[in-house]
Amino acid sequence: MLLLAVAACSQSMTVQTGFPTPVLEPLPLVVGIRYPETLTNFVHQEAPPLESEWTIRLGAANQLLFDKLFGAMFVETVMLDPDTDVAVPPELDAVIEPTLEEFEFSLPRQSQTDQYAVWLRYNVRVYTPDGELISNWPVTAYGQVGAKMMAPEKSMQQATVLAMRDAAASIAVGFINAPGIKDKLLPQTSDDKDEQT
Repeated sequence: MLLLAVAACSQSMTVQTGFPTPVLEPLPLVVGIRYPETLTNFVHQEAPPLESEWTIRLGAANQLLFDKLFGAMFVETVMLDPDTDVAVPPELDAVIEPTLEEFEFSLPRQSQTDQYAVWLRYNVRVYTPDGELISNWPVTAYGQVGAKMMAPEKSMQQATVLAMRDAAASIAVGFINAPGIKDKLLPQTSDDKDEQT
């Protein structure tokens, strides 16, 4: 009977939100953006013990988040086909490929609080146009929200969005200090500027 009751209360949600455009001084880079299907079709399914099964779809929200973020971070972005065999335009300074590697959540009954909590780990890979890996940068993020008499789906949605915004802020602030970026990417653009002047 308990299993039937839990099954009857399964939760299914699609994360939907309008992410604000970050206010940033864009880096002087023309960057190709490649979204793998694992990012744009990301679905997390989990059935914690004695809890409802959750199905959480983040694919469209992932793409919207990175569209807004990268559009503000760089002077120009170019969308690339996720098929890695397609030739990359040589005029690009770099290619960025974000992936969502981990999604975890905690429910109030699990934490014995009134909090819904979400942990995310994105991985931001940066390549040269000819495919050399410049940076392989893991970015972790966290969001939590109290139940506050809201429906479980609403609380989980808000916690997920907060975690995604946390990840975006970390990427925006930390990109130039990510492994390999200063040494292999930004000096190249500085040299190009010096040659033009």
